[in-house]
Amino acid sequence: MPKSHVTLDDVAKLSGFSKSTVSRVLRNDPNVSPLTRKKVENVARRIGYIPNIVARSLRSRRTTTVGVVIADICNPFFPSVVRGIEDTARKKGYSIILCNTDEKYEREKESLETLIQKRVDGLLIVPTQKNFEDLVELKRRKVPFVLIGRHFEPLKADYVVSDDVKGAFEATDYLIKKGHRRIFFINGPSYISSARERMTGYREALMEHGIRFDPELVREGALRMEDGYKIAKKVISSKPDFTAIFAFSDLVAFGVIKALKEKKYKIPQDIAVVGFDNIDFGFSAELPLTTVHIPKYELGSEGMKLLHKKITEEKDTFQKKILDTKLIIRESA
Repeated sequence: MPKSHVTLDDVAKLSGFSKSTVSRVLRNDPNVSPLTRKKVENVARRIGYIPNIVARSLRSRRTTTVGVVIADICNPFFPSVVRGIEDTARKKGYSIILCNTDEKYEREKESLETLIQKRVDGLLIVPTQKNFEDLVELKRRKVPFVLIGRHFEPLKADYVVSDDVKGAFEATDYLIKKGHRRIFFINGPSYISSARERMTGYREALMEHGIRFDPELVREGALRMEDGYKIAKKVISSKPDFTAIFAFSDLVAFGVIKALKEKKYKIPQDIAVVGFDNIDFGFSAELPLTTVHIPKYELGSEGMKLLHKKITEEKDTFQKKILDTKLIIRESA
């Protein structure tokens, strides 16, 4: 059983190298020979050496950790985003600390403060968007951060998002070309940037085809499956005057489908349904969902790359990246 307090001196003594050489190996110094690296690492592994992260961070003023703040960890959209973040972080020598806000601004503020106290080197944030005073404070304290999936127009903060306008345009355009003129849109809360941009795409497609925008065909505020279910159940309680439903997300779309099936509507023959996100089980559901694909893994990976650049280059230059979307046609529309 290895000692619980194995030190750098122990590794040096048993490997036959100086303490400075051992330190260089364990810091991944590229100027160490492969043979020396292999010998030192074998000894360190055998005797159970664990680097003193606190001491190292005090010397370097970095902890090689980043904080990740996710809006809803139960939403199957986010695991792929987090995997993209973590895989890229590991390649760059970082680990992550994950926090969940459940779309609550107070929890977002608390999470950011906790992560700063843990001296993370930077932050990746899916903001609730109910306020951005906490992000203004991050900028004031010069804490590097990048927004993921959502952004603020009035706040100059780095972000990586998907092309939500294009995605919503293509989804609506597809439905119109299938013969649907009355398309009900169950959107997310209007304070979320992706919801506003999907509304823009929806309206632009209607305009492209000479269809007048009807506010009676829009409901906002849907984020979860139960939201889609409740809204759809209400609007189909009397004979609906629409033939398709475009949902803010796949989760919302699954709630819509549940409500339609309960009322014995055939999908897509009676009412077509299109989602947004292309979460993993959308293609394997009982009724495979037509949706808009967002490159979720790349969303996280590119966010981490931007953050790493901010941390290492220490430049206050504004960076943004908009990732392409793609319509995925399946059986629901």
